[in-house]
Amino acid sequence: MKKISKNINILYVEDDKDIAEEIIEILKMEFNTVYYATNGQEGLELYKKNNIDLIISDIMMPVMDGLEMSRKIKEIDPSVVIIIISAFSEALYFQKAIEIGIDNYILKPINIKNFLNVVEKYALKLAQQRQFKEYVSLSKILMDTTPNLILTISNNKIEFKNKSLLNKLKIDEKSGDDLCLCNYILNEDGSKKFKNQKEMLLHFQNRQDDRIVYMRKDINNPKSILNAYNVADIYLKTSDKHLIIFTDITEIYNEKEKYKKDSFTDKLTNIKNKNYFNFILPKMINSAKADNRYKLSLIIFDIDFFKNINDTYGHQIGDNILKSLTKMVQKTLREDDLFIRWGGEEFVIICNCNKNSVTSLSEKLKKQIQTYRFETIDKLTCSFGIATFCKNDDANSLFNRADKALYCAKNNGRNRVRYIECKKERG
Repeated sequence: MKKISKNINILYVEDDKDIAEEIIEILKMEFNTVYYATNGQEGLELYKKNNIDLIISDIMMPVMDGLEMSRKIKEIDPSVVIIIISAFSEALYFQKAIEIGIDNYILKPINIKNFLNVVEKYALKLAQQRQFKEYVSLSKILMDTTPNLILTISNNKIEFKNKSLLNKLKIDEKSGDDLCLCNYILNEDGSKKFKNQKEMLLHFQNRQDDRIVYMRKDINNPKSILNAYNVADIYLKTSDKHLIIFTDITEIYNEKEKYKKDSFTDKLTNIKNKNYFNFILPKMINSAKADNRYKLSLIIFDIDFFKNINDTYGHQIGDNILKSLTKMVQKTLREDDLFIRWGGEEFVIICNCNKNSVTSLSEKLKKQIQTYRFETIDKLTCSFGIATFCKNDDANSLFNRADKALYCAKNNGRNRVRYIECKKERG
């Protein structure tokens, strides 16, 4: 007998004491708890008072026979397992047993080996069912105590919602059967991410690279801050369900974003730095290639003779000049222009404009800088190199062209704007 089935509680009902003693002795070798009754009435009372899993009963007994007892017990709990033992093989008894819902029928005289095989089969099945229920109960406890938001979806409908999700959505277990979780899942900008549940499931199944979603901290307040969640979608093939787990990663995500912001920000001027330039320019080039309306241009400029300023007035004054220059340029640029400190006294501007516009912007900045009165020094000039995106450009070719234009401006006397065309423009 399997160890897990030893805790199955057995009720044995038999009016013949000699047979009963032999069978009970055998059963007690296999099971921890065996109850005994001499007739159906006693058996029914023992069943009502105790937690009985499996019943083995004779048919013909005084007071109440085994079939009548079985009928009454099945009325209380149709799932209880009942095995009938009888010397009768008439069809009438079999028919009654079937109608009552008897699980098995063993004929006398009892073959002990066959008898134990039958009892063992049902005891093991009951033990496995009990174990499964315990696992389900434990799983529910674990799912209800975890802060993760957990649900199961079948046929695009939510079937199970753990307590954390119920609390998050401010609903109870009985409500929200037609709930569409997609209504609460947002993009980072607060816009709705999915149109419907089906789109949401397909996204989680197919987009392993996009597992971060957002929900309002206060789900019913459209102005509430956003919390970030990592989503795991586990497909349960046997039951055709999706187990979806939302893990709140807001703290980790914010730390990551803070680190990213720090790594993308120039500490002196508080504008974007070279790391950000290398990150964003390839993305902007891809956008320009995909959309002909997007006119990408690059400006590289630096301060003329800046080394002399540091050598003459010191690096503190040099740093103050860099900060003042940054604030002045920022006031001139449009909201969607990207202003980046490349390093030292060199700056980059990425803007959505054509050759004429980017040239005009550069000339405007050049004039503003040369007429601005900086701290300690009266006059400062900058040289500008510009280039516009062509279809065959990548990040390196566009930058190199603007960089060459900058050196052309310096070699031609500084404080000037120079533009270098791509081959397509020249052709």
